[in-house]
Amino acid sequence: MGCEKITLRPKDVIRYFSTATEVSFSTFHYESIILPCAFSGKLRRNGVVYGWSINAAGAGYLYPEDGRENLFFLCYRSCAKALPGLMGL
Repeated sequence: MGCEKITLRPKDVIRYFSTATEVSFSTFHYESIILPCAFSGKLRRNGVVYGWSINAAGAGYLYPEDGRENLFFLCYRSCAKALPGLMGL
């Protein structure tokens, strides 16, 4: 199975960043699973424009365009329930 099996709509991206858990870089480094299938784009959150990337295994990033630190996210149980296709690859 690959990226062609799932799609992320704008509402899915919002749901991901609403339900995924923001974690430290070290937690992200040790717990994330990075698959070659990823999705990316841009969004505005609290007035800041971010580049975003969400990996099919549930690891996600927000890259602020204003130079702030990157934010790291992992998809735990509530996120996996909200986006089952993302975690099913």
